[in-house]
Amino acid sequence: MKKILLILLILLSTYSFAADVSGKVFLDNTSNFENSTITFTPVSPSAVLTQTTSQIDGGFTAIVANGIYNIKYEKNGYQTYELLNYFINGTITLNDVTLSSNNLVLVNGNVSGAWTKGNTYKVTRDIIVPFGQTLTIEKGVEIKFDGYYSLTVNGTIVANGSKDNYIKFTSAKAIPTNQDWNQITINSTTTSIMDYCIIEYGKIYDINNNNESFININGNFNLSNSIIRNSNKEAIRNLSSSNGNVNIINNKIYNCSYGILFGGTGKIIIRNNEVHDNTLFGIYIGMDSNSIIVEGNTVYNCNYMGILVQSNIRVERNIVFNNKFYGIFAQYSKPTIVNNTVMFNQNGIGLYDNETFRITNPIINSNIITNNLYYGIHSQGVNKPESVSYNLIYNNGSGVGNVLPVGVGPVITVNKNNTPSDAYYNIFVDPEFESTIQTESTFCTLRSDSQAVNAGDPSIIVSNGTIADIGAKELGGNLSTGVITKPKVTSLKVFPNPTTDYLSFETNENSPFDSIKFFDINGKNIDQIKLNESTSSYQWKTPAYLNKGAYFYVIMNGKSVIDSGKFIKI
Repeated sequence: MKKILLILLILLSTYSFAADVSGKVFLDNTSNFENSTITFTPVSPSAVLTQTTSQIDGGFTAIVANGIYNIKYEKNGYQTYELLNYFINGTITLNDVTLSSNNLVLVNGNVSGAWTKGNTYKVTRDIIVPFGQTLTIEKGVEIKFDGYYSLTVNGTIVANGSKDNYIKFTSAKAIPTNQDWNQITINSTTTSIMDYCIIEYGKIYDINNNNESFININGNFNLSNSIIRNSNKEAIRNLSSSNGNVNIINNKIYNCSYGILFGGTGKIIIRNNEVHDNTLFGIYIGMDSNSIIVEGNTVYNCNYMGILVQSNIRVERNIVFNNKFYGIFAQYSKPTIVNNTVMFNQNGIGLYDNETFRITNPIINSNIITNNLYYGIHSQGVNKPESVSYNLIYNNGSGVGNVLPVGVGPVITVNKNNTPSDAYYNIFVDPEFESTIQTESTFCTLRSDSQAVNAGDPSIIVSNGTIADIGAKELGGNLSTGVITKPKVTSLKVFPNPTTDYLSFETNENSPFDSIKFFDINGKNIDQIKLNESTSSYQWKTPAYLNKGAYFYVIMNGKSVIDSGKFIKI
């Protein structure tokens, strides 16, 4: 009887110092996840060897003595997955694990040829694509770096994944960190391509490394539709003096120190990227990089600045919001900051100058600058913008700006839409967005009755021929061509506006016209008038099928646009 009680006491004591462990293990090529083996191998003296198997849904449970373990997931035909030095104490639910059916191929040294789907390539030393050779990687391939190693492309890499099957460059660790492997360096004189790739969990901080970025570009490179994330250094860097062509288009870049750091002298396009949640800058353009295009990007939640510019480039059609200090910041340069939407930052657009070095005097044109905590436009020095015109500046905590050209701010006239404005046709009204929620499709889209519609600089060419709207998103999605021409000068009368039955057009004798085109807010052509000869007056009868709402007209003489505008059907 005493022996039975002793056994019961031992069992109860053991169980009281044990953990209920559960989790799920999946298989990548089937929906039946049963019979994977999960082994808890002791590391600490208190640990006890335990093993369990998964059920058809992948779930498993085990009672495991408290301690430190190596946990191994295994099944025949799949790669083994292992968690090292895992502390177990109390009730624990392990993260889900998916076992890969890919074959495991170890690679190091010079690499070229084809890396094919169905394989995982584990990098066991630095790998190099030699000059004159090409490495082609098929969609779905995984490249796992098993240590602080790099991929250097002296030849060409062609990595074309797909929307549903990315190519992944990642850490081989079961629990990865933002510094597990080194970097990818592109030295290609031909054009290397990465499309639909994931590049993650790399670049330890190294003060002796001159190429401190995760992706370091010194040659010709196209990076598109990819995800770059989780690095403690810059995601993408190009500081090369080579005249290479670099296209960074439609990528998602986050959880790095800088998203994009460029100072190269080649032809560089940074377009339609989503750059967010970086610890310092979203996009940083260095000095003398005057061939860079920064256009159509969404930059937010960066802990210092959204976009910093030190070159005389165009910064156009970007949406920049929720960045800690400045949305767009110009330094030692004269960028053209045009048709951006800048909101919910500490300051909207910032300037910093040093007159003994370089002067900062940007052109600020046709931007929406709204709901920033402090100034809409803020200067840290004595220099002011060269011009501030056709902007919508609204509800910034400290006002329009602190160092501005004379005449910016005081309302003394009205613009073409009869909205009260200053001498440079800046307006100071609510932009009337459809939504300010970033996940919604109408984010930063103007309502059809917004005073920003058709109120931008009339010299900006828009694809449907109308006057540009203020802000990053043209109503109906018709974006700027990026060309500023000389302003149109004409005296046009369009009346009555709003209208019910007809619309009269009258110009002066120096601006005759021979055609008028009409569009809805989506840019769809709703009517077109073609006259036999040029005239300075015409009365258009509104079609019966025309619903109430906002529409646009474009008046032309031959192929030349005479004027354009908006009218309301009531």
